[in-house]
Amino acid sequence: MTPVLPLLWRVLLPAALACVSVSADAEALRISVLMHVATRSDGEAALRSALDTAHSRNPAFIVVNGLKDASEPCSDRLFRRRKAVLEAVDTPVFLSMAGSDWINCRDLRGRPAESVWLGLLRDQLYGDISWNGSKHLRLRRQSALPAFRSYAENTRWSVHQVMFATLHLPAPNNHYLAAAGRNSEFEDRLTANRDWLKRLAQHASIERPGAIVLFCDGSLWPLARLQPGVRDGFREIRSAVQAFAGSVRRPVLLVQGSTGQANASIEWQGKLAHVNLPQGVNDLEIDIDASMPFVLSGENDTGSAQ
Repeated sequence: MTPVLPLLWRVLLPAALACVSVSADAEALRISVLMHVATRSDGEAALRSALDTAHSRNPAFIVVNGLKDASEPCSDRLFRRRKAVLEAVDTPVFLSMAGSDWINCRDLRGRPAESVWLGLLRDQLYGDISWNGSKHLRLRRQSALPAFRSYAENTRWSVHQVMFATLHLPAPNNHYLAAAGRNSEFEDRLTANRDWLKRLAQHASIERPGAIVLFCDGSLWPLARLQPGVRDGFREIRSAVQAFAGSVRRPVLLVQGSTGQANASIEWQGKLAHVNLPQGVNDLEIDIDASMPFVLSGENDTGSAQ
């Protein structure tokens, strides 16, 4: 008489293996990245249109790089309205802060006041701890650390064994200012970003993700052709990102803003990959079991209102 238990295993094991195979296929993650979509006369309508386009593609979440165009005026009302646009989306939304959101902001007399407006932007977008843009995905902020309480825009979250994080690295040139006495914002943010990378590496050693994706506005690679005498504002953080990728010993992708090149492509340097996404709605697939874990997919779409 054939034992019942071995017989059951012969029947159930193939089905179990099939389920494992389907589960492995399901681990491929599709996300949308909106790169500077609010660029027309009505930036809010353009942002809404791009979010609708991204949502229709059913991504796991959406990353928005840049809330407003550099030519749009800075105002408390604009920040509040753009936040409301993000809140209205059913898909989880994360923000990657861009230089266009704050660098050109001025006071009522037309004088540079970028740091003041940066503080207001942080307060508007992150001051309400009851909303973090992530819906049901758990979001961690660097501002939870007393020493870096101002840097709520540096965030991290995990989905399907992939760690994601934002780094506040604005274009152009990481907001490095040569003027004496005006570069404290750059220096303080550099310290915060270095610390954030160290903490991401610590969490990676504990959580052991299959891959890591970082989002930023500025372009660390390829190296920019700067005017003679202009200092490279990404020099220090570029080295820090390379050291981070070497320390975590798993594939790392740095998603950057556009450098004006027509076709985005993922470039590899050992375990570190980087891609300059063009303006519009970009789709990215991540499969930690694939030989190439990061793949650009679908068609780029500006998603802008006409």
